[in-house]
Amino acid sequence: MKQDRNYAVEFWRFFLCVTFMLVHVFMIYPVMYWHIPPFVVGDKVLCSGAMDIIIIFYIVSGYFLMSSYKKNKEKRKGEKTSASKEAGKYLVKRIKGLYPAFLIALVFGLVLSNIYREIPISDWLFTAIDSIWEWLGTIVTGLGIGNNAYGLYTDGMHALMNGPLWFISAIFIVGYLVYYLLEKCEDLFIGLIAPFSFLIAYGYFHINGISPMWYQTMAGGYLNQAFVQAFVCMGLGCLFNAWITKLKEHKFSTGTRVFLTIVQLICAGIVVYHTLFTTKFYFTTIHALCAILIFLTLLNEDYLTKLLNHKIWKYPGKLALYIYMLHFPIIGVLYKTFNITNIPCLAIITIVVTLGLSMLLMLIVDYVITPKLNRKKEVVASK
Repeated sequence: MKQDRNYAVEFWRFFLCVTFMLVHVFMIYPVMYWHIPPFVVGDKVLCSGAMDIIIIFYIVSGYFLMSSYKKNKEKRKGEKTSASKEAGKYLVKRIKGLYPAFLIALVFGLVLSNIYREIPISDWLFTAIDSIWEWLGTIVTGLGIGNNAYGLYTDGMHALMNGPLWFISAIFIVGYLVYYLLEKCEDLFIGLIAPFSFLIAYGYFHINGISPMWYQTMAGGYLNQAFVQAFVCMGLGCLFNAWITKLKEHKFSTGTRVFLTIVQLICAGIVVYHTLFTTKFYFTTIHALCAILIFLTLLNEDYLTKLLNHKIWKYPGKLALYIYMLHFPIIGVLYKTFNITNIPCLAIITIVVTLGLSMLLMLIVDYVITPKLNRKKEVVASK
């Protein structure tokens, strides 16, 4: 039986992308105008807690990767194939769906970055060539973003000024690895690799007091934690998919749904508050609450999730991807070009400009690029 789409997931995607955009607004301002090193800013700015909840995006990506894997496995029942071939097909599908917008966002970042840093047009080609790893989508491995993570903060000449695209890189690189492991040894991955790699990785992060991505990126501009976090959290998403599939076989009582609603309200309340204002909770506690929140959202049995599960969030959820891809270079150029000193005013202008350009990019991808790609596929199939 085909399940209805869970639009509550789209709500959280949109909310998190908007707050992620705002943390960059409030974070870059003191770095640019007050010349405060980025790692000093830390959690002293509004919405800085959004950095801690990016785990939700990983888990959701892993969940839907697992769904895709199970559908493909069912379709080719009895057919012999190699794990690398199937993982390759998955990667091609993800590249086809994401790379056009990813490429446009990179070009957009490159142009704005060069303008922002007043690089002569004669040097633009060298900047583009030196950023080869960004074009190849390998940022999550540590290869990429020029010689530093934030050309916006430094005099680095090679950064494309669109650092957040490392997450799309994770969808390509880590997604391929996870899919390969599912094809090669599904039971081993679900029963051992996914749960234990998560516990070991987060045990390391907790003991050393390192919030992956947030601390390392702000402290030194390195993405050395990104690959590990992407792998273990996408694996957790695969686990969630397996568990939720089993749970869906049982009928939930009203009392159980009420209990799940209470838990969801507590988790959602703390996560939203932390996202906007930052709490004193340790990052592993926040990540655990985020995991529970998205697990219950994907389960779709509590009343809060059912309330949020409305078609109104379909397009905002889809738009979130483009907001994420475009917002960072836009903020940098708005700062330098208009020299806006009123932060609320800057936040409003950033939101308006980013939403407008994101909608434009989404329309270009949906009505120009994707139809052409599908047309080519149909032509090849007909031959």
